[in-house]
Amino acid sequence: MFPSLNYAVLINALAALKEGNFRYCETLGFTFEELNTLNQLSLDELFIVCRASAQFMSITVRHDALKQILALSHHEAQRQQKVNRAIRLGGSIALLNHFFGLTSNEVCARRRLLGVTIPYGRTPTPDEFVDSQIWLSWQKIRTENLDTPEALEAMMQVTESLSSSEKVPSLTVVWHRITLCEKEALNRRASHAR
Repeated sequence: MFPSLNYAVLINALAALKEGNFRYCETLGFTFEELNTLNQLSLDELFIVCRASAQFMSITVRHDALKQILALSHHEAQRQQKVNRAIRLGGSIALLNHFFGLTSNEVCARRRLLGVTIPYGRTPTPDEFVDSQIWLSWQKIRTENLDTPEALEAMMQVTESLSSSEKVPSLTVVWHRITLCEKEALNRRASHAR
């Protein structure tokens, strides 16, 4: 059996009273006189009040706040899925910090939760074939700004598209190679413009 609204509110209010948090009780709508009376109830009286069929509280839904909270929760759930996807694709601590602001401890904890192990040492440099595959795949879906969530999504798609190759590059390798190639391309364009 689910406890009644009366029970839930009274237990919450009494706990706040015992902690001396009178202002919280007032925000629930109780008067000082009511709080004084509630504080003096015996256990039997409290039980009877909690089981009363007449509800002394009413609930209203703040639709605007609920809508905003639901939208935020949807956005945050998508963000969490994207973080987990980046970790599974071999995203480094630096990459996850850059795009999501995660600390090394947060990344390590998530890796453990997801069962992802990362080899120690430097990120390997891909051979020429894999490097060209990264660049060609990137050219199909590239974004202008490499620091955006859209760019990360595109890089994850590149990584996933190369997952069937013999030497599967990690998301970190893809990120490094794309960043390096974009800088080199920008430098070439700048030198030709002079």
